[in-house]
Amino acid sequence: MNHDDAQQTDHLRHDAMGEPLTPLPQLGYLRWPADAEPADVLRAAGVEPQHVHVVRLYEERPVVCVGREHLLAAWDVDADGPVPLRELVEIGEHERMDPARFAPAPAREDDGDVHVDPMHEPEVPGAGERMALEIVASGAGYTVLPMSVARMFGRRDVVVLPLHCALDDGVDDGRGHPGWAVGLAWLKAADSELVQQFVGVSRGRRASSSR
Repeated sequence: MNHDDAQQTDHLRHDAMGEPLTPLPQLGYLRWPADAEPADVLRAAGVEPQHVHVVRLYEERPVVCVGREHLLAAWDVDADGPVPLRELVEIGEHERMDPARFAPAPAREDDGDVHVDPMHEPEVPGAGERMALEIVASGAGYTVLPMSVARMFGRRDVVVLPLHCALDDGVDDGRGHPGWAVGLAWLKAADSELVQQFVGVSRGRRASSSR
């Protein structure tokens, strides 16, 4: 199943009545900025939030990734703690390698409509994130990723540093990266007993527990 951020709402595509355009998968993971609402991500992808159930599961902390020759690679986490956002501001927005810039465009039909198969595995999973890391490994710029994504695509020629995060205790509002929230999302029209059981297990509820 395609779990790239760029395609994370593919299984939520629906018609005017909120009915799913594809039968499978029935639900999938959704990641959004922790200081925003999942509805913002849904609307940006052309999905109407009123047709979708979202259950928030956990938060993910951000990391900043740089090449070993980058100035920021010398940051001492033990002595100075997580990298503050002001360090990235001083480096400059022009050096930020946003994975979304490098994500492949979705295939389109002859009539211009986007052709999406949520069950289709991408040729290169995480293509945007991989390319961003490839660029920063050369010493050019930096990229900010969820910690789990940085670990998944870890490289020996990239230094991964924790970023000051608003999810951490003691971080003033507006001074730390918001981090990300992760949850399960599914169309209300695709709701079923099986979906509810899966969601319950994901939230730590046993099959024998009452709701």
